[in-house]
Amino acid sequence: MTKLKLVREGNTEFFVPADLRLENKGPGRKLRYGFYNPAMEESRDISVAVVQVLVNEFDREIDILDGLASIGARGLRIANEVDGDFNVILNDWNEKAIEIAKKSIEHSNLSNIKTSCEDLNVLLCKERFHYIDIDPFGSPVPYISIAVRSVLPGGILAVTATDTATLCGVYRKTCIRRYGSKPLRTWSMHEIGLRILLGHIIREGARFDRALYPILSYSRNYYMRAYFKVKKGAKKADELLKNIDTLKTYDFDLKEREVGPLWTGNLHDKGFLVSLRDVIRKKSFRNKKDIEKLVDRCLDEIDMPPLFYDIDALASYFKRSPPKIFRMMKLLEKEGYRVSRTHFRDTSFKTDAPLDEVIKVFNDLTI
Repeated sequence: MTKLKLVREGNTEFFVPADLRLENKGPGRKLRYGFYNPAMEESRDISVAVVQVLVNEFDREIDILDGLASIGARGLRIANEVDGDFNVILNDWNEKAIEIAKKSIEHSNLSNIKTSCEDLNVLLCKERFHYIDIDPFGSPVPYISIAVRSVLPGGILAVTATDTATLCGVYRKTCIRRYGSKPLRTWSMHEIGLRILLGHIIREGARFDRALYPILSYSRNYYMRAYFKVKKGAKKADELLKNIDTLKTYDFDLKEREVGPLWTGNLHDKGFLVSLRDVIRKKSFRNKKDIEKLVDRCLDEIDMPPLFYDIDALASYFKRSPPKIFRMMKLLEKEGYRVSRTHFRDTSFKTDAPLDEVIKVFNDLTI
């Protein structure tokens, strides 16, 4: 048996392999006895809060699946830190990882959680859940088709993608083949990639008369994460598909390029984010300030146009020092344009101003 050691996240202790290097950066490495990445603690914090919002909405017992659980960090934290009436299944087909998860369940004396050792797609064919979490090592594409059919109406589908190089245009042909969409390497590539991911999942749902509404979706350095509220109905799905389209944007040389098809609607739902923020404030997360900043930035983005401008990218193109972002935003607002910050980059902003107007304001501040 692999030697184990205890780690703690939030209010939860669980076992990890003793020889695992706990570096709080990067995507981590997949090992024969399972997978655990400390850098994803923030992602797991948010999952705990999202499930708490969902449990608060239901007045009955609900079922939660951590579908690619490995040693079970996400599902264990949900079982231990969410208040309410629910059951959790930790599933992974790596038997060694599930054995470690079982020891963590025993250690924490959790009665609302059990384990499963199956291929995720096989399990999703047999059972349905109010919350399904798919956090793969790489692309989530192999699991989406069945997952969108296995979430009960009113439930949530949560999806992680760590194939960010593909979604951001480094491997353009792979993105076209895998997601059916053209990406672009430019300053807004992480938003383009996130919208490609959303568009793919929403289209998959529509194939089965499922409407998947984005309620929170965000990008970090090496992964993208999306949460969807799932509803049944062909008409609802048809309405969502109206927001799947191509977009015109700019590359680093400020030449116009087409990307997509991708999701062009809101990345988040305002009502859900307000409820989520209330829950986060009551939880004892180590990353609470960062998460609150993320949620606040996401609230700023709602109803703003897709994609954004980046001050550092403009400064690089024009070979000048970048101005302060608040000065750029203030001048654009003075000209009558809508402007907001964005969670994607601290040096970026969203606006309905055209590129030539953004360049004019940039020049006013830097020449």
